[in-house]
Amino acid sequence: MTHPHHHAPPPSIRPATLAWLWGGGAILVSGLMRVLQALPITAVIGSGPVTLMAAGSFALGLVVLALGIRRQGSIVGRHRTGMIALFVLAGLNVIQGIIIESFTAVPAGMRDAVVAVSDLLIVIALGAAIVASMVIARAGAVRGILRWVPLLALVIAVALQVTIRVALSEMWDVAVTRGSVVVTAQILLALLDASLGLIAMLASPRAAVRAA
Repeated sequence: MTHPHHHAPPPSIRPATLAWLWGGGAILVSGLMRVLQALPITAVIGSGPVTLMAAGSFALGLVVLALGIRRQGSIVGRHRTGMIALFVLAGLNVIQGIIIESFTAVPAGMRDAVVAVSDLLIVIALGAAIVASMVIARAGAVRGILRWVPLLALVIAVALQVTIRVALSEMWDVAVTRGSVVVTAQILLALLDASLGLIAMLASPRAAVRAA
Protein backbone atom coordinates (compact mmCIF):
# COMPACT_ATOMS: atom_id res chain seq x y z
CA MET A 1 0.00 0.00 0.00
CA THR A 2 2.87 2.37 0.77
CA HIS A 3 4.13 4.69 -1.91
CA PRO A 4 7.52 3.48 -3.24
CA HIS A 5 9.15 6.80 -2.37
CA HIS A 6 8.16 6.55 1.28
CA HIS A 7 10.85 3.97 2.12
CA ALA A 8 13.82 6.30 1.79
CA PRO A 9 12.93 9.95 2.21
CA PRO A 10 16.41 11.27 3.18
CA PRO A 11 18.23 10.43 -0.10
CA SER A 12 15.43 12.12 -2.07
CA ILE A 13 16.59 15.50 -0.70
CA ARG A 14 19.91 16.07 -2.40
CA PRO A 15 22.83 17.66 -0.53
CA ALA A 16 22.77 20.63 -2.94
CA THR A 17 19.11 21.27 -2.11
CA LEU A 18 19.80 20.95 1.62
CA ALA A 19 22.66 23.45 1.34
CA TRP A 20 20.35 26.03 -0.25
CA LEU A 21 17.53 25.30 2.22
CA TRP A 22 19.73 25.50 5.33
CA GLY A 23 21.91 28.35 4.11
CA GLY A 24 18.92 30.32 2.85
CA GLY A 25 16.98 29.53 6.03
CA ALA A 26 19.76 30.87 8.26
CA ILE A 27 19.94 34.09 6.21
CA LEU A 28 16.14 34.42 6.27
CA VAL A 29 16.18 34.09 10.08
CA SER A 30 18.93 36.72 10.37
CA GLY A 31 16.91 39.09 8.18
CA LEU A 32 13.77 38.61 10.28
CA MET A 33 15.79 39.20 13.48
CA ARG A 34 17.13 42.43 11.97
CA VAL A 35 13.60 43.52 11.02
CA LEU A 36 12.57 43.04 14.66
CA GLN A 37 15.62 44.96 15.77
CA ALA A 38 15.00 47.87 13.40
CA LEU A 39 11.38 48.25 14.52
CA PRO A 40 10.85 50.81 17.28
CA ILE A 41 9.34 47.99 19.41
CA THR A 42 12.86 46.96 20.50
CA ALA A 43 13.08 50.21 22.45
CA VAL A 44 10.31 48.75 24.63
CA ILE A 45 11.36 45.08 24.86
CA GLY A 46 15.12 45.70 24.57
CA SER A 47 17.17 44.22 21.74
CA GLY A 48 19.35 42.00 23.95
CA PRO A 49 21.90 39.99 21.95
CA VAL A 50 19.72 40.11 18.80
CA THR A 51 22.47 41.92 16.83
CA LEU A 52 24.96 39.15 17.56
CA MET A 53 22.43 36.36 16.97
CA ALA A 54 21.42 37.88 13.62
CA ALA A 55 25.09 38.29 12.60
CA GLY A 56 25.85 34.71 13.62
CA SER A 57 22.87 33.34 11.73
CA PHE A 58 23.80 35.34 8.61
CA ALA A 59 27.43 34.15 8.83
CA LEU A 60 26.33 30.52 9.23
CA GLY A 61 24.10 30.83 6.16
CA LEU A 62 26.96 32.26 4.09
CA VAL A 63 29.36 29.49 5.17
CA VAL A 64 26.83 26.75 4.27
CA LEU A 65 26.13 28.37 0.87
CA ALA A 66 29.88 28.78 0.25
CA LEU A 67 30.86 25.21 1.11
CA GLY A 68 27.69 23.38 0.15
CA ILE A 69 26.85 20.07 1.82
CA ARG A 70 29.00 17.06 0.89
CA ARG A 71 30.69 19.35 -1.61
CA GLN A 72 27.37 19.98 -3.41
CA GLY A 73 25.27 23.13 -3.58
CA SER A 74 28.05 25.73 -3.26
CA ILE A 75 26.70 28.95 -4.79
CA VAL A 76 30.24 29.86 -5.89
CA GLY A 77 30.84 26.42 -7.40
CA ARG A 78 33.52 25.89 -4.69
CA HIS A 79 35.76 28.42 -6.46
CA ARG A 80 38.44 29.33 -3.92
CA THR A 81 38.14 33.11 -4.48
CA GLY A 82 34.37 33.05 -4.02
CA MET A 83 34.58 30.85 -0.92
CA ILE A 84 37.21 33.10 0.70
CA ALA A 85 35.12 36.20 -0.11
CA LEU A 86 32.03 34.64 1.54
CA PHE A 87 34.08 33.53 4.59
CA VAL A 88 35.51 37.06 4.96
CA LEU A 89 31.98 38.49 4.67
CA ALA A 90 30.70 36.02 7.29
CA GLY A 91 33.56 36.77 9.70
CA LEU A 92 33.25 40.55 9.32
CA ASN A 93 29.50 40.32 9.97
CA VAL A 94 30.15 38.64 13.32
CA ILE A 95 32.90 41.15 14.22
CA GLN A 96 30.55 44.04 13.37
CA GLY A 97 27.88 42.42 15.54
CA ILE A 98 30.34 42.24 18.45
CA ILE A 99 31.36 45.90 17.92
CA ILE A 100 27.73 47.07 17.87
CA GLU A 101 26.82 44.90 20.86
CA SER A 102 29.73 46.10 23.00
CA PHE A 103 29.94 49.72 21.80
CA THR A 104 28.28 51.12 24.92
CA ALA A 105 31.07 49.56 27.02
CA VAL A 106 33.81 51.28 24.95
CA PRO A 107 35.48 54.17 26.86
CA ALA A 108 34.52 57.58 25.40
CA GLY A 109 38.12 58.32 24.39
CA MET A 110 38.32 55.18 22.24
CA ARG A 111 34.98 55.47 20.46
CA ASP A 112 36.33 57.40 17.46
CA ALA A 113 38.97 54.71 16.93
CA VAL A 114 36.36 51.94 17.15
CA VAL A 115 34.12 53.77 14.66
CA ALA A 116 37.11 54.15 12.30
CA VAL A 117 37.86 50.41 12.54
CA SER A 118 34.17 49.62 11.98
CA ASP A 119 34.12 51.84 8.86
CA LEU A 120 37.25 50.10 7.55
CA LEU A 121 35.62 46.70 8.10
CA ILE A 122 32.54 47.89 6.18
CA VAL A 123 34.77 48.83 3.21
CA ILE A 124 36.52 45.42 3.33
CA ALA A 125 33.12 43.67 3.61
CA LEU A 126 31.88 45.64 0.59
CA GLY A 127 34.92 44.48 -1.38
CA ALA A 128 34.31 40.86 -0.34
CA ALA A 129 30.61 41.16 -1.26
CA ILE A 130 31.52 42.52 -4.73
CA VAL A 131 34.00 39.66 -5.31
CA ALA A 132 31.50 37.03 -4.07
CA SER A 133 28.70 38.48 -6.24
CA MET A 134 30.93 38.45 -9.33
CA VAL A 135 31.98 34.84 -8.70
CA ILE A 136 28.33 33.78 -8.17
CA ALA A 137 27.37 35.49 -11.44
CA ARG A 138 30.21 33.78 -13.36
CA ALA A 139 30.72 30.39 -11.68
CA GLY A 140 27.59 28.80 -13.18
CA ALA A 141 26.47 27.14 -9.93
CA VAL A 142 23.52 29.53 -9.83
CA ARG A 143 21.71 29.57 -13.18
CA GLY A 144 19.51 31.96 -15.09
CA ILE A 145 18.48 35.34 -13.78
CA LEU A 146 19.09 34.20 -10.18
CA ARG A 147 22.86 34.53 -10.61
CA TRP A 148 22.47 38.32 -10.86
CA VAL A 149 20.37 38.56 -7.67
CA PRO A 150 23.39 38.99 -5.30
CA LEU A 151 24.80 41.87 -7.41
CA LEU A 152 21.39 43.56 -7.57
CA ALA A 153 20.94 43.11 -3.81
CA LEU A 154 24.40 44.59 -3.26
CA VAL A 155 23.55 47.72 -5.28
CA ILE A 156 20.30 48.17 -3.28
CA ALA A 157 22.13 47.56 0.03
CA VAL A 158 24.82 50.14 -0.78
CA ALA A 159 22.15 52.68 -1.77
CA LEU A 160 20.33 52.10 1.54
CA GLN A 161 23.57 52.31 3.55
CA VAL A 162 24.45 55.59 1.83
CA THR A 163 20.94 56.89 2.63
CA ILE A 164 21.46 56.01 6.32
CA ARG A 165 24.90 57.71 6.35
CA VAL A 166 23.55 60.88 4.72
CA ALA A 167 20.55 60.95 7.07
CA LEU A 168 22.87 60.68 10.08
CA SER A 169 25.26 63.33 8.78
CA GLU A 170 25.19 67.11 8.93
CA MET A 171 24.14 67.22 5.25
CA TRP A 172 20.58 66.14 6.10
CA ASP A 173 18.23 69.09 5.67
CA VAL A 174 15.15 67.39 4.22
CA ALA A 175 11.79 68.06 5.86
CA VAL A 176 11.34 64.36 6.68
CA THR A 177 12.58 63.44 10.15
CA ARG A 178 16.01 61.86 10.24
CA GLY A 179 14.92 59.04 12.56
CA SER A 180 12.08 57.78 10.38
CA VAL A 181 14.35 57.70 7.30
CA VAL A 182 17.04 55.73 9.17
CA VAL A 183 14.52 53.26 10.62
CA THR A 184 12.84 52.77 7.22
CA ALA A 185 16.21 52.19 5.51
CA GLN A 186 17.26 49.73 8.24
CA ILE A 187 13.98 47.81 7.92
CA LEU A 188 14.43 47.67 4.11
CA LEU A 189 18.01 46.40 4.57
CA ALA A 190 16.76 43.70 6.93
CA LEU A 191 13.98 42.74 4.48
CA LEU A 192 16.60 42.57 1.71
CA ASP A 193 18.54 40.08 3.86
CA ALA A 194 15.41 38.03 4.51
CA SER A 195 14.48 38.11 0.80
CA LEU A 196 17.89 36.74 -0.24
CA GLY A 197 17.46 33.86 2.21
CA LEU A 198 13.93 33.18 0.98
CA ILE A 199 15.03 33.26 -2.69
CA ALA A 200 17.77 30.71 -1.90
CA MET A 201 15.21 28.47 -0.18
CA LEU A 202 12.65 28.77 -2.99
CA ALA A 203 15.34 28.15 -5.61
CA SER A 204 16.67 25.06 -3.78
CA PRO A 205 14.50 22.52 -5.67
CA ARG A 206 16.25 23.75 -8.83
CA ALA A 207 19.53 22.79 -7.18
CA ALA A 208 18.10 19.26 -6.92
CA VAL A 209 17.22 19.23 -10.61
CA ARG A 210 20.74 20.33 -11.53
CA ALA A 211 22.39 17.77 -9.24
CA ALA A 212 20.33 14.95 -10.73
